[in-house]
Amino acid sequence: MKLHAREIEKKLGGPNKNADFLARYIGGRMPGQRKQDEQSRLVYWGLKVPLHREASKSKFSFSHLSEDEQWRYWQGIWTTSKVFDVKSVAMHWIGEPKRKALRLANWRDVVAMADQTDNWAHSDGLSSLLAEILEQRPQLFSLYKKWNRSKNPWLRRQSIVGIYCYARMRKKHIPASQAIAMVKNLLKDPHFYVQRGVGWTLREIDRVDTKKQRVFVRKNILSISPTAWFATSELYPVPLRK
Repeated sequence: MKLHAREIEKKLGGPNKNADFLARYIGGRMPGQRKQDEQSRLVYWGLKVPLHREASKSKFSFSHLSEDEQWRYWQGIWTTSKVFDVKSVAMHWIGEPKRKALRLANWRDVVAMADQTDNWAHSDGLSSLLAEILEQRPQLFSLYKKWNRSKNPWLRRQSIVGIYCYARMRKKHIPASQAIAMVKNLLKDPHFYVQRGVGWTLREIDRVDTKKQRVFVRKNILSISPTAWFATSELYPVPLRK
């Protein structure tokens, strides 16, 4: 699969002058500002999302195969590449809306992608795909509960952001009480990006069940971090937010 990842690299053309900026923006390289486990291990080329998306629609040596057969190649590229931009191309191909049925048929592969995530951009993209699967397979929530207690902070983040991401896109919702219980376990989590996930999930819970969300927030207001607060209260009227 490394040879196929190099095909993607060749198509993308290599790093540009924005590589360092993007690495900082994604949280990949922020020495002195983020703890070691909050920094990505990937190589960043600084390419924009439209280039990733365009590359995912290009022709490669395996593009003549059926999409069922191509799935194995793109999964291999995601797993083996150490370049953020190459992995992003793979995620765009896998996450294409027209491939929803393919994702649901291979849902275990999508779930396994969580182990290869170490930055918020890939984490958010995967959360959307996992929430889509969770809607069809609510039994996946039992795995979310394990992730919620994981030593891997990106799995802990996935255990909450992947519940709704985003609620307006879901036809069926996990009950707000279950999502709140997951968030409660992470209110004092020390990881910056988990805290961002706490805030975003509380915002989505507010869309699903406003009353339950706001009762929970009032009760736990002193445990909600400044990092999580902005998104937590994003839908509040200004007087309530103050």
